Amino acid sequence: MPEIESLLADLPAVPNPAEVLTVVERAFETFADRGDYGKMIRVVVPGVEKVYGVRVPVLRKLGKGIRAAYKQDQAALEALALESWARGSREHEILALVLLKYVKELTPAERWSMGLRFLPRVKHWEACDQLCGSLLGDALAQDAGYMDELETWIEDDNFWIRRAALVTTVLLRRSKHPPEVALDLDRRTLAMCEALLDDREGYIRKAVDWAIRETIKRRYDLGCEWMMTQALSNPSRTARSTLKLASKKLDDADRQAFLSKLGV
Repeated sequence: MPEIESLLADLPAVPNPAEVLTVVERAFETFADRGDYGKMIRVVVPGVEKVYGVRVPVLRKLGKGIRAAYKQDQAALEALALESWARGSREHEILALVLLKYVKELTPAERWSMGLRFLPRVKHWEACDQLCGSLLGDALAQDAGYMDELETWIEDDNFWIRRAALVTTVLLRRSKHPPEVALDLDRRTLAMCEALLDDREGYIRKAVDWAIRETIKRRYDLGCEWMMTQALSNPSRTARSTLKLASKKLDDADRQAFLSKLGV
């Protein structure tokens, strides 16, 4: 099997999106795993449509190579990412987000705007989480003002948008906000989690668990106090299940106290 570098040597000198993606799709075909990995992706990522079966590390390496080839042309990289996303396969979508992640010159506003452009077309958890990691979460980590908009998403009918509201907060671990701002964001994250504790959608329950755990990791005392309060609030069966999972991030003594208050 040829090395990625040899395939990228065929990239055109001028980054025309259609021509670049012809090379990219040849790479997809070359590195496609239509055996166990390709089958596994269809199982673990329900809702995915076209799948080549290319592993994420390969897609990242492709993205880095393309970025290196056209690093002087930010507009071309953005256009290429948009065209790649529009092609609709799992690999095209991930590559688009990898490309945008490596465009360091994008401002938080540009990342947020691009994320909003992609979000309505998300159809599976992998695209949702990659989108939050590459664009929305990075924007929030740099500009706390986007939390205002995230808080409105928890009532959206599209559960991928509700999930994105929570997953975007996971990247607050990268933020360098002033202490008082960071504390406020963590409190508001937990408030969103509380609002979605009774959500019956499995992808939302998993996102709530994830967001709570990350908040506990960032700010243990706040997360622990919030968990104890929830345990005493007569939570529903759905909420109890999610809270019990999230409690695994508490230390042993606090977890036992929490489970006792929860009545487990």
